[in-house]
Amino acid sequence: MTDQALDFALQAKNLCKHYDDGNMRIDVLREVSLDIKRGELVAIIGASGSGKSTLLHALGLLDLPTSGTIRVAGQPSEGLSESARSRLRNLELGFVYQFHHLLPEFTALDNVAMPLIVRRNSRESARAEALKVLELVGLSARTTHYPGQLSGGERQRVALARALVTRPACVLADEPTGNLDRHTAQQMFKLLKQVNAESRTAFLIVTHDPELAALADRRLYMDAGRLVNAP
Repeated sequence: MTDQALDFALQAKNLCKHYDDGNMRIDVLREVSLDIKRGELVAIIGASGSGKSTLLHALGLLDLPTSGTIRVAGQPSEGLSESARSRLRNLELGFVYQFHHLLPEFTALDNVAMPLIVRRNSRESARAEALKVLELVGLSARTTHYPGQLSGGERQRVALARALVTRPACVLADEPTGNLDRHTAQQMFKLLKQVNAESRTAFLIVTHDPELAALADRRLYMDAGRLVNAP
């Protein structure tokens, strides 16, 4: 692995994804290339159906592209077994979605600790790390609360903490403010910016909101499966 490769949290080159629908081929991603430096916050905007979520799933190693290459923290993902892909994903990537997907039967603390417990860390050490990250997102006073006892903004902050607890190279966020009111959405995006600066974790955020995207270091636009610099 070269020193230059280590400078990047996430790299993709010439990603293509297509589906066959009967006699018709549907191209969802068209020769997408992208480099995200460590500590960079990048926003992708674009209309529904433009390929944003498909790109995020490919970059997150949740779905295989038809062709092209992906490197995560300098490590190539092509040719890996499913278990090796899962391990790389668990070690180097975090995820935040429009809906928090928290486990309702667990407290905020245990929801955040879960990725480390899956990693077979001891429950004690996982909870200690989870507490540090909940403090980072301003929820140290809500650790024993269950998701149903938290506001929408608080649940999203717990989801962000869960994504950060493994200290990933990059967090992939798919419309992380899409289910929040305007004021809470602005607070959430500013928190993402703050955490990005403090943790030096890279963020790739998909959003419909150009005003929120304007807070990113760099903005890209997805149009019919192609990725270009935002106007």
